[in-house]
Amino acid sequence: MTPRELVLESLAKRAPPVFPFQLDLTDEVQARLALHFKDDGFFDTLGNSLAQERNELLQQISPIEVRDMFGVTWSREQKGDFGVVLSPILKEPEFGSYRFPEPDEAAIRAKCERLVAKREQQFTMYIIGFSLFERAWSLRGMEDLLVDFILNPDFTDELLTHITEYNLKVVELVSQYPIDCIFYGDDWGQQQGLIMGPAHWRRFIKPHLARMYAQVRRKGMAVAQHSCGDVSEVFPDLVELGMDIYNTFQPEVYDVAEMKRLYGSRVTFYGGVSTQRLLPYTTPDEVRAETKRLMKVLGKGGGYIVAPTHAIPDDVPTANILAFLDAVRNQGEK
Repeated sequence: MTPRELVLESLAKRAPPVFPFQLDLTDEVQARLALHFKDDGFFDTLGNSLAQERNELLQQISPIEVRDMFGVTWSREQKGDFGVVLSPILKEPEFGSYRFPEPDEAAIRAKCERLVAKREQQFTMYIIGFSLFERAWSLRGMEDLLVDFILNPDFTDELLTHITEYNLKVVELVSQYPIDCIFYGDDWGQQQGLIMGPAHWRRFIKPHLARMYAQVRRKGMAVAQHSCGDVSEVFPDLVELGMDIYNTFQPEVYDVAEMKRLYGSRVTFYGGVSTQRLLPYTTPDEVRAETKRLMKVLGKGGGYIVAPTHAIPDDVPTANILAFLDAVRNQGEK
């Protein structure tokens, strides 16, 4: 079976002969492994099951600063991180002269064409990062947005509606190509619970998410949702809305076996191999053993894409990355 077929089997909750896997890398780690393998193109030979393109467009405006397509300027002084907002654009709970962007149609079409070229072998994902809450706080500021949830609910609804409308336009363009999945990235969780709490999540985030998911499903694509942290308080809501794939699935915040028991018949889990503790701080043998254990626990009846919880950061030893690859490439009996 091709890697794409393995993912489709997992989504259908049929146990594939081997589990699909994905290994994503930060730029620093990719450069390090290119030296290790003596091959700048090594990433294309890893055997990853997913082909991914990101919607984000960034304009370099200084050696350490970029501007995103919504006009927000980010400092990227620290390597391996998306960056820090230098100054929110919406300094008051009003829009003033600010105008929301239109999707860059030419760029989106070029990315979709690259995905289509890989679809015979890989499951194709179009990633819309900073898809709702994160986009809102990048425009408004985290603290001010959370205050707006309480003091300025009408403004908050309008802000989230504008962001949702942008996303729907992107999905409409992507749906003109045979892409398998829309992947929404939006961090709501902390190590313990939701940043805004379940009541505010249901009041402000869920209605817009419902529109976003419904459009993807109408277009015949799968819905993948990324959120770091513990979102278990609203996991039933995500299932209700039609989430097909959940990422990152951090073992530090979830009882992975219990989550599999509760939701494994309806959701495919993508992640689970810890970049917080396992990969940086243990031995290669421990990485192999834990990766195999996760495949056994989470892979029962399909519904699992084996992967680190995040793109591999620079504190992970090369030997541990190779141990993960060894475990997923040589799965043997599950």
